[in-house]
Amino acid sequence: MTATGERQKQSALEGFIAALALSAFISSILVAHVFVLGSIYLVVTQPWSPWTWTLAALTATLTFVPLWENNGLFGEAFMRYICSHAEAYFPVTVVCDGGTTFSKDKSYVVGLEPHSAMPSAMPASFSLQSTLLPDGLRGRTYGLASSICFKIPFTRHLYWWIGIRPITRHWMERLLRQRHNVVLVPGGVQECLYMQKDSETAFLKKRKGFIRMAMQCGSAVVPCFAFGQSGTYHWYRPGPPLLSEASVQAASRRMGVVPLALVGRWCTPAPFNSRMTVVLGKPIEVPHKQDPTDAELQQYLDQFIAAMQDIFDRHKAAAGYPHYKLHIM
Repeated sequence: MTATGERQKQSALEGFIAALALSAFISSILVAHVFVLGSIYLVVTQPWSPWTWTLAALTATLTFVPLWENNGLFGEAFMRYICSHAEAYFPVTVVCDGGTTFSKDKSYVVGLEPHSAMPSAMPASFSLQSTLLPDGLRGRTYGLASSICFKIPFTRHLYWWIGIRPITRHWMERLLRQRHNVVLVPGGVQECLYMQKDSETAFLKKRKGFIRMAMQCGSAVVPCFAFGQSGTYHWYRPGPPLLSEASVQAASRRMGVVPLALVGRWCTPAPFNSRMTVVLGKPIEVPHKQDPTDAELQQYLDQFIAAMQDIFDRHKAAAGYPHYKLHIM
């Protein structure tokens, strides 16, 4: 195996600054709720105040105005600042299994597992500003995340600037046909419904959509596992006896996210600096077909699942999780 990049150690002060920078992703969600709920409250209680409509107009602008294709000077500078601190915060190693190399003339669909409470490996290793990726992926790999993230003011800007796009057919096809790469979590947020302590869960057995898109765009599929990602946040999921599992699942389907309470370092939105090992497997070449049969999709999905299990089994001990098990659903 070949390690392509590794975080350097930080001083205590540098680690504190990095934690503050990385907390921006969760903090932006909290700030957005303050803006939205504050706007609603002021509209109801002080409808004639100029401050009410100023806040409401600002919130609406941040929520609905289309994002520019180019990050702009501020967005690019801000994300480079965050990434420069993030690169030394997590003790992360990116490994190319078996010395795998990637071509700049091809596009790749990277299937990253697990989702965990937060897929922290995506901004930590796969951002457009990341220096950890191998040359064939660096600077042209975009993350894909739930569309609901792009309906939240502030959060949508941070995700966009770091190179994350909505996980829609339009964006996935557009990026792959432009010979960019995409990284997504095939199991999605549904994995959060089945997460367990001291083990990993991958919801893959029914996920053929990313295989179909890879075949239609002529892109290779890359299995990828992020060891240690689950340790970046403590999480609490509602359930029995307060709520039934069925009600939690129904709420998750309706909202597009699983209701989780996340607790980070020092009980703040800052993630724990858990050591992560991100292993990129060998690309699975798929035929370029516009209308693949269900049998063909199943064939390559089975190859992907087998490769994911193989990566997990061979690397878990070196990554520091020898007793962990991977539950593939």
